[in-house]
Amino acid sequence: MYFTQNATIGLASKSPRRIELLKSLGINFDVIINNKAELKPNKNELPKSYSIKTSNDKLKKINNDNKEFIIAADTIIAFQNRIFGKPSDENDAFEMLSKFSNNLHEVITTISILNTKTGDIKYNTKVTKVHFKNWGQKNIRYYINNFDIKDKAGAYAIQDGENSPVQKINGCTLNVIGLPICNLIELLLHFKIIKFSKKIKNSDLCKIINIWQEREGSNP
Repeated sequence: MYFTQNATIGLASKSPRRIELLKSLGINFDVIINNKAELKPNKNELPKSYSIKTSNDKLKKINNDNKEFIIAADTIIAFQNRIFGKPSDENDAFEMLSKFSNNLHEVITTISILNTKTGDIKYNTKVTKVHFKNWGQKNIRYYINNFDIKDKAGAYAIQDGENSPVQKINGCTLNVIGLPICNLIELLLHFKIIKFSKKIKNSDLCKIINIWQEREGSNP
């Protein structure tokens, strides 16, 4: 990526996948720990609205540590009009993966950026459709016992390769990992946090990211 960074950034996330993606992108930032409990969805709340609300809420009551901008993100799973986040335990993970097996669900990620000087918040949301393999109890138990499922929305990771329950996706791979870079760059450009060495159309961002992803890999 050929850009210059014009502002200090804090990342309100402990996600190792988001941290690694930002580092590989070349963004300079500090991780800001926010121990505030995540919001619970209201009854009949729409998944996209909940993702937006939760991402924006992560920017509240946070010590910005003199950073000019704070980035937050929230990734959820939407399946049969229900919202699924991170599993509470292995039994919860088993129930999630059993429901998703041989079915289609959506991964929804909202990225929010706060301008700490003005209080202005901008956000955008990416939706990716994910098709699961037809897994039985034995496959699901093996996956839970041998792979880290605790800190992942939906209790799985696409970056587990052939061992992942994902059969195929329609949309952005980085969204399923938890940080759609093209959406992030749109927000960074909006706030003039970064500047590319030459003018780039928004429609070309995904092409650039795909080239970058092939070069850098997407296995954080």
